[in-house]
Amino acid sequence: MQANHILSIFAISSLMAISGCSETPSMEETTEVTTPEETVPAEIVATDSTTIAEPVVETEEVETVEVIDENPPRFANVTDYLALKSNTDWSWDSLADTPDIKEWYSKTPTKNEYSPEDPSYSIRGGLDDYGGMVVYGTKKQPEIITIGSGQAVMEDETGSAVYKLEDIFRASELTRVKSNCDTGENELFSQQFYKWQKPGYQPLYIYSIIDHANAGTSSDVGIAKSLDKFFESDYSSALMDLRALDADYNDITCTFDL
Repeated sequence: MQANHILSIFAISSLMAISGCSETPSMEETTEVTTPEETVPAEIVATDSTTIAEPVVETEEVETVEVIDENPPRFANVTDYLALKSNTDWSWDSLADTPDIKEWYSKTPTKNEYSPEDPSYSIRGGLDDYGGMVVYGTKKQPEIITIGSGQAVMEDETGSAVYKLEDIFRASELTRVKSNCDTGENELFSQQFYKWQKPGYQPLYIYSIIDHANAGTSSDVGIAKSLDKFFESDYSSALMDLRALDADYNDITCTFDL
């Protein structure tokens, strides 16, 4: 696999008191006598001022607490959608509905017409002017999702628009996986591997690449159900940036400390 590949296309008690009778002025008991033809019952009026206090009913107010992600990753909507519940898989149809894709270049899985030897199928869409998402798989089943970006040195030699890992994932959901195919984070070509465990979802696995080349800076993040999936021969053409090399640039088989 080769480096220096710039990707050109492509993330809310209240109290209730009830009072009884109000105070009434003190009055004497009076009896009115009427003729037999007209009898009116005696009217009895309380002689003492009284107030009947009924029990105070306290209504407990149930407070609903909404957990708000104050600083979500830039592409949290995308990766939250890509996370898989237990015993589920991606489908081409569901991935073609991924949110926040600004423009779909292909929503139907097709083979790469420019690389006939590549057996994989893919769909792709842009996230902004600098990058987007590509999904690779068999004709029946998507297996690898990549989110990549690139920026030419003539535009910005620091590559400020290039996606970083923290733009895509929450740090609390990532666990570093050591590999003999790691490279240093501060090197011109940086490659690391991670386990992505979103609470309530099945674990997925990630490679993360940053490549500072002469022409500019690029980044590429891959997501799959296993790390070995990235290195299958069917995806060697699609994942050109991914390296399986030792320090002397000899081909090796990548192993992972899971």
